[in-house]
Amino acid sequence: MKCLNCNTEMMNNLVQTRNDRISYDICEACGSLWLDAGELDKMAFKVEGSIEYSSKDKIEDDSESSKKCPRCEDTPLDKVSFIGSDIPLDRCRNCGGFWLDGGELDLINKELEEIMPVEGKGFSEFVNNLHLPYWHKRIKRKSSETDFDVEVPPIKGAKLESETEYVCPACSAKLNLYTIFRTKVEGCPKCKGVFLDKDELRTLKDRATKGSWRTLRWMDDEVDAAGKANAMPSNRSCPKCDGARLVSASFADSKILVDWCPQCKGAWLDRDELQAIIELLSTKLNKISSTEMKKLVYEEIKEIWDGPEGKIAEILDAKAAIWALINITIFERPALAEGLMRFSDSIPIK
Repeated sequence: MKCLNCNTEMMNNLVQTRNDRISYDICEACGSLWLDAGELDKMAFKVEGSIEYSSKDKIEDDSESSKKCPRCEDTPLDKVSFIGSDIPLDRCRNCGGFWLDGGELDLINKELEEIMPVEGKGFSEFVNNLHLPYWHKRIKRKSSETDFDVEVPPIKGAKLESETEYVCPACSAKLNLYTIFRTKVEGCPKCKGVFLDKDELRTLKDRATKGSWRTLRWMDDEVDAAGKANAMPSNRSCPKCDGARLVSASFADSKILVDWCPQCKGAWLDRDELQAIIELLSTKLNKISSTEMKKLVYEEIKEIWDGPEGKIAEILDAKAAIWALINITIFERPALAEGLMRFSDSIPIK
């Protein structure tokens, strides 16, 4: 593994105690660290819960990280904010690893001391200051001797089912069949694009946000409009329709270009475009006022009787829209939110 800052070969350190162990990669030239998933929790000061879970949301309106994950092929690292602080970290959304520039671990520990009770100092002291007692073991090797690769599916969490005879419209590799959110999709193991059959974009958008008030299942207008928008001819061919050329259209007036098949109505998304569409719709949802949301709820309720989806699907869409209205209304009224929190805290747990 080469340092992402100075290109020096990093050193892997395996530290083992009677009760625990940690492996980390450090650049001895500039002090940068690569920590695989779970290692930041061990390396930083000990606190209640996981500090890695608190650092998963990308920083909004921030420039993209130029660094790429050393474990996951050609996967860019996301800029994330450490527990809502001013400390920006680089995190891989695929494997969950963190890149820390020199000195950022000290900033994390300082932040933890200020915002929550610290129970212990983990392994961070071993890295910087302490002489290890005789019952500790440290093994130090070049990172190249311990490096490993993490598989990158076309959609995070997708499970490989089988190979197919379909050809990728972007790079001409053979597509594989994957399962994600109980939906089977064809994806490219090489360029990480995915082909979605008719209505599968709508389905994945719904299921990817299930269980949150920010569910997007009622936000179908953008998906429907993208399939009907004025499109430009593409030099890509549909993997499922012989001789059919795909056409490119902008999704919801964004910079995201989706390739559609005029015959089967399937859609080709390049690498990370599904996640970009979900983030775009989530951002739009966050900007809707309660007044606007009331009108949208009314439209969703009307569609229960004459909407394009089945009655059950339209009822679920209306339910999701109503839930979004409730939460938007609460967020717009801090006093109401505070009162509800106090009421929730007063309910005895049995």
